[in-house]
Amino acid sequence: TLQFGVLPLLMQYIEPKDLWRMTPIISLGFTTFQAVQKNPSLYIISASLLVMKVLEYSARRMLDEMVYVPLDFESRFVGKEIIGVFGYRFGKSLISLSLSGLTSLFGQFNLQSLSILSDVAALAWAKAAWDLSSLVPTRREAQESYEKRTKESKKMSTKRMSTKKPRS
Repeated sequence: TLQFGVLPLLMQYIEPKDLWRMTPIISLGFTTFQAVQKNPSLYIISASLLVMKVLEYSARRMLDEMVYVPLDFESRFVGKEIIGVFGYRFGKSLISLSLSGLTSLFGQFNLQSLSILSDVAALAWAKAAWDLSSLVPTRREAQESYEKRTKESKKMSTKRMSTKKPRS
């Protein structure tokens, strides 16, 4: 519903950079509520995880594609690969190793401590998203970039066609 109903309507009225900023802030709200609970219930933890996953798979994936649209083919391809390998896989591995290291140094964590750690991570995510969203082009800038690239591509193909020698 969110991906096919709400977001397409919402994107007509707000810029992608604003949605980039709102996504981690929504998740931060849920993790903060979870972190202030002395002993968070399974319902609260499940709600936080559900919100995070829904936002990741519907909003963030859509926004990722929108960021790549104004780029040329090579930049788009290489950018997706670098982000996919280093951003997602390396990030998950680093978090996993960090949690293992913290557990070996300090012992087991209770639910509230883990909730506070996830709130700190969500806060870092919100800060990074806020800073990086300033690099996301507006709809107008993306459209102008796309039109310019399309025009240059047409010029190049016309130029190639006119320089080809006819077969004899």
